[in-house]
Amino acid sequence: MGECKDAIPASELGDHAYVAYVTADDVDGLYSEFMSRGAPVRTPPETKPWGMREFGVQTPDGHRMTFGCPAE
Repeated sequence: MGECKDAIPASELGDHAYVAYVTADDVDGLYSEFMSRGAPVRTPPETKPWGMREFGVQTPDGHRMTFGCPAE
């Protein structure tokens, strides 16, 4: 995602390490693909109260990304 050698590492930022929300057509299918490739999944797919089905991953350097689609 980028490197700033004098900055606090993303892995130490906790909730402030989120960098992206990506909308996908099939979150469950994407989750399965990520799992089959060994991606560092933080949270499994879950339907949220705001009507989105989402899961989260973390990059090797600690940045967090959420993938979601409208819940059916």
